[in-house]
Amino acid sequence: MRPTPKTVARWLIALLTVVGIAAPARAETFPNRTIRIIVPYAPGGSIDLTARVIAKNLQDSVGQSVIVENKPGANAAIGIEDLMRSEPDGHTLIILSDSPVTINVHLSRVNYDPLTDLVPIGKVVSSPLILTANAHAGIASIADLVAAAKAKPLSYGVAGLGSSSYLAGQLLQRELGLTMQAVTYRGGAPAAAAVASGEVPLAFTDTAAILPMIGSGQVVALGVAEPVRSRAMPNIPTLREAGVPNFSAMSWLAMFVPRGTPDERISRLNAEIAKIVAMPEAQKVLLAAGLEPAPNSPSEMRRIIEADYAKWGQLIKTLGLKVE
Repeated sequence: MRPTPKTVARWLIALLTVVGIAAPARAETFPNRTIRIIVPYAPGGSIDLTARVIAKNLQDSVGQSVIVENKPGANAAIGIEDLMRSEPDGHTLIILSDSPVTINVHLSRVNYDPLTDLVPIGKVVSSPLILTANAHAGIASIADLVAAAKAKPLSYGVAGLGSSSYLAGQLLQRELGLTMQAVTYRGGAPAAAAVASGEVPLAFTDTAAILPMIGSGQVVALGVAEPVRSRAMPNIPTLREAGVPNFSAMSWLAMFVPRGTPDERISRLNAEIAKIVAMPEAQKVLLAAGLEPAPNSPSEMRRIIEADYAKWGQLIKTLGLKVE
């Protein structure tokens, strides 16, 4: 019995429906090409190290190449603008500290809106800041720092104007009643090198950049900027313990994608990164650099960003801080 024209039409419609469903499914395979992680700072700091830990393990997990591209400059704006120009398909990511997301925008004009242009995948680690002094500067404590600053002008190195280390230095001056000159560098690693060489007597830097220099005796650790001791660096006191009451300047590192990236791809990336950060080998590397694994969800990260944005904005306004 031959099928009627109506039956054939039904078969064709069913076939086209199946093909129509299958084709998008194939097109939606993710990831399907190289993933790029932008690091908007020079190599060698905690952000660069964290990105490379993620890249190495993500490549093994998803079966696609993952490359890290360092694009330093303009307080991370160069890297962020690169991200904004990329296709919002989950294949281009950026790792950022809190500074360009919640601080810089209150201090200078930028070509991005951190609350809309940057979509969080999630936090990766907490990144404590450490105040250090050159080993030959004669500053081994907060009391020494106060005496030295009152005797002559002091400068301190930071990872960029408007960075969390810059703001921490401003807070420290207010707490101690001092005036010091911030010297900006293109990332934590150059700032750490500057204090180790004696180019500047003091520095607020990230942990990955400065820990080797503490271990070698080139610099002296005066205190960690967070309110409690870091489990990654239990022997280094907090600045509160060292003599700066109520001092706190916490910092974090998180991953972002450009606006318009599909939610399901963000969820996939979040799950992969959380899995990587939980790996014993990854934790060993991160903790050795003074970084505390602290993954969270995109929504949780969004709430942290909004809270920090408001908090730092109000503080900068209260302090009357301006870009120099």
